[in-house]
Formats: sequence, C-alpha cells, structure tokens
Amino acid sequence: MNIRIVPIDQINAAAYNPRVDLQPGDVEYEKLRRSIEEFGYVEPIVWNERTGNMVGGHQRYKIMVNELGHTELKVSVVDLDDQQERLLNIALNKVSGDWDEDALSQLLVELQQEGVDISLSGFDDVDLKKMLGEIEIPNFEAGTAEDQGDLGVLSSKLVTCPHCGEEFEHD
Repeated sequence: MNIRIVPIDQINAAAYNPRVDLQPGDVEYEKLRRSIEEFGYVEPIVWNERTGNMVGGHQRYKIMVNELGHTELKVSVVDLDDQQERLLNIALNKVSGDWDEDALSQLLVELQQEGVDISLSGFDDVDLKKMLGEIEIPNFEAGTAEDQGDLGVLSSKLVTCPHCGEEFEHD
C-alpha cells in the first residue's frame, strides 16, 4: 500500500461519484464526523494519482477539510485508468461483508457493560436496542367478531357499509 501526504488542492472530488452527497446535519454525516473526532482519521482516502480524483472517501474528505480544517491529507495512492477508477469507486462503496448478528450483539453488550458509548459504533438507537434485546414487542390479544362491529349483512352476499350505508356484494 502506497500512503502519501497530499495537499488538498491536488485532490479532486470525482464528478461521477454515485453516492449521496451527505451534508452537515444529516444523520450519517454526523455519525462519520463524530467517529473521526473520537478515533481520528484512521481510514485514508483512496486517491488516483493519474487523474487526481478521489476514488473513495468523499465524505471523510469533506469532514477533514471543511469541518476540521486540514490542508493536506494522508491518502492511499492508486494508479488507475478511468474505467478501473470508476469500477473501484463502485466496489469501495458497495462491497462489504454481512454481520454475524449474534457475535455483533455480544460485542456491543460487552462494550456497553464496560461503560463505552456504543453510539460511536455508527448504529442508531433503534438498531442498538434491537441488537441488545431492549425492544419490547407488544403482546396483542386476538380480536373477536364483536370487535369488528356490525357489517350490516342483508343476505349471504350483500353487505352494507356501517359508515356510509352503501351496499355491495361480498364473495
């Protein structure tokens, strides 16, 4: 892996980048910003020295430059033609593994028991509560025919709407 420090004026946002351009205040943007502030810049931007384009890391770039004021960044340097660059951009944004949900839940529980702020994991409150078994699923009782009200059956196939009085056939 070739890591270099590059001035930000040599790093171009890829015009073709198909990812949503997150903005300050967006939930995912704020999660990433908080992660960088807590853990530092631990995942360098991927930069194509041939084109000057970022291949991956557009959101990290935005936070590091616009929020934290960096004028140069460590980048992972690649030397790709245009097609390879675009394919790598897609792969970096798409290819990822699945979670072993039991192992993930156990790890989150351990961290929580150690007093760690697990919201720094990037999961939102609903996901965390679900994984930690804190969401109570309501126990609804089965309804009865009386709960449905009088459907105003006039014959075996003719039904009257209890709200508007319109009659219609029922199969």
